[in-house]
Amino acid sequence: MSIQPSIGHIPPILPAASGQAAVQAAQALGRLLCDTPECQVHLKALQEVNHDAVVKRLLSEIREHETALKFGNGNHLEHQSALTALEVQFEALPSVQAYRLAEKRAAQLFFAVNEVISREAGVDFAANAKRSGCGCGG
Repeated sequence: MSIQPSIGHIPPILPAASGQAAVQAAQALGRLLCDTPECQVHLKALQEVNHDAVVKRLLSEIREHETALKFGNGNHLEHQSALTALEVQFEALPSVQAYRLAEKRAAQLFFAVNEVISREAGVDFAANAKRSGCGCGG
């Protein structure tokens, strides 16, 4: 008999939580996750990228070229070339790079939480979760 080491055991908060109790438990988890440094940095980076004038300008230009490509307006190669150049400029912006890093770190946290919950629940938590909106200001 082989015993697998455990990273940690999460005691059940509520036995077979359902209905309102499950909603309350999910809301409590959401609040805890929103208070983590990973989420706070992600939300701050999101606000910064959303208020960056250069980001807005580049996204507008990107959308114009995407629309032209979608509807076959103008020269396909010129639009594709411009689109590629704009995407490179966009991804090189410091605010976008900061956002991408913060997003990656928050996702790593969420994947780890999903893994623990799924293991304890015996079912893939994320695959069975229902989105109800972000309660953390994002």
